[in-house]
Amino acid sequence: MILALALILLVVVLTIGLGYWNFKLGQKGKSYGVGLIIPVGYFIVMVAMTSMSHGKNGSLASSVVSSLFMAIIYFIVFTWGVKGAHKK
Repeated sequence: MILALALILLVVVLTIGLGYWNFKLGQKGKSYGVGLIIPVGYFIVMVAMTSMSHGKNGSLASSVVSSLFMAIIYFIVFTWGVKGAHKK
């Protein structure tokens, strides 16, 4: 039980950290190609981990959709950082 909570906390911290890092990249005025690295990498890693853990289970599609949703959120956060950098 404690191990499961620790893993969940680790995933939450990593998810928030990646979002913050992507926001900071946007604030530094990086190109959109650089802003796509974290979302695409996150999506590929999560799909690979999901396919290994679920195998032929039916919940693979929902996990892939949720990974895509998080990748889109990461890109939106990057875009928000870019717009904030241009306002200064």
